[in-house]
Amino acid sequence: YKTGPLATSNECATNCTLFVPIPVEKVTIDEERNDNKCTFFDEDDCRFEFSYNDSDQDKVVVTAQEERDCPPKVFMLGIALAVIAVVVLIGMAVLLLWKVLTSIHDQREFARFEKERMMAKWDTGENPIYKQATTTFKNPTYAGK
Repeated sequence: YKTGPLATSNECATNCTLFVPIPVEKVTIDEERNDNKCTFFDEDDCRFEFSYNDSDQDKVVVTAQEERDCPPKVFMLGIALAVIAVVVLIGMAVLLLWKVLTSIHDQREFARFEKERMMAKWDTGENPIYKQATTTFKNPTYAGK
């Protein structure tokens, strides 16, 4: 896969002399030959599979998967921005709903107030609940002196 510490062609050619890996589409194990299957993950979280058989004393037979299986890349920034956008939009929708409901409630209250004001039986310039702070009393025994 051209990865790892022996990735350069010089290193691999000098150190990997006991076997030559046989590339296959999918690694299968032959129970009769006593194959051993190995699976490991690299620094990119890609999965490597190979099988080996060392029953023959002179050589090791290694079959390796042609392509490594890598998980799809996850666009974390996109996910984070999408979550933030959804939270903001839900918040704005709730605020808009609250504003519409309070406006409808206020319109109904104002209409009720106007209806009560139109049906008032007192003079509109005078409030029947309000009493003046000063009053004038006439003393019947006072003769005007």
